[in-house]
Amino acid sequence: MISTSSIAQAVEKFIAGSSLFLVDVTVSPFNEVEVVVDKPEGLTVDECASISRAIEAAFDRDKEDYELTVSSPGLGEPLKVLPQYQKALGKEVEILLKSGVKFTATLTGATAEKIAVEYAKMEAVEGKKRKQLVTHAQELEQSEVKWVKQVVKW
Repeated sequence: MISTSSIAQAVEKFIAGSSLFLVDVTVSPFNEVEVVVDKPEGLTVDECASISRAIEAAFDRDKEDYELTVSSPGLGEPLKVLPQYQKALGKEVEILLKSGVKFTATLTGATAEKIAVEYAKMEAVEGKKRKQLVTHAQELEQSEVKWVKQVVKW
């Protein structure tokens, strides 16, 4: 059975020096290999095909019988790696905290440890009769966050 780490190494070696980045590698018990790759400008079909050929060249089909899929992350899928967060900077995201709180905000910053967001909320403001739209900036530890998904608007 092919290991996820050996596939990841082959992909990382192939994409080194390019703007491509590895998002995820999964291998099922039936040797169904799924590789998810992305880049800031978006992935093309030709790039997926090139990565697929590089993986096939690195692994002997006679020794390992496997099914291979190379794709970009799906719309509405949770962000998994830092380059995905950086790609989503300035965009609207949906966040689910481990506490169960779910909200929508604009992603304003991201590191391996924290994400920064801004969101607006109607609140009572002293001296005003009606609630006002108040903008909040907040930093969240990655350990508090269950998932972050980019909001897709049609």
